[in-house]
Amino acid sequence: MLKLDWNILFTLINLVIFYLLMKKFFFKPIISTMDKRKEMLEKQFKDAEDVNTKALELKKEYEDKIQNAQEESARIISDAKESAKTEYGKILDKAENDAEKIKQTAKKASDAERETILRSAKEDIASLAMEAAEKIVGANVSDKTNSQIFDEFLSEGSEK
Repeated sequence: MLKLDWNILFTLINLVIFYLLMKKFFFKPIISTMDKRKEMLEKQFKDAEDVNTKALELKKEYEDKIQNAQEESARIISDAKESAKTEYGKILDKAENDAEKIKQTAKKASDAERETILRSAKEDIASLAMEAAEKIVGANVSDKTNSQIFDEFLSEGSEK
């Protein structure tokens, strides 16, 4: 049969005691240190994930602001173009109106100058005609008669 040796029994007891001592003084601190290390790593991963999430949110916000700024600049440019077109149209209309006024003023001045020249020419012609008539008739007719003939000549000339 089996014979139990005291050495084996003491060895087993020593092993159990050694195991319990190792568990208490060696394995427990190592496991505790490993758990702390695991918690620290999990916390670092969580913090890194939070920072990454926040960075993505900031990136999205930045991209939205850039998009809004681009839309705003496009709107401002469009408004400026519209304003410039409107202003260009106003300036062009004013220039056309001013040119038309200048034409009309020049035409009026030209017509007035023409009238003045025609009147002067008629008076000169009437005067010459009177002088020629005096020479032909040979005598000087009265001033009143001269004036009537002169007025008749002018009125006939202006009708034509």
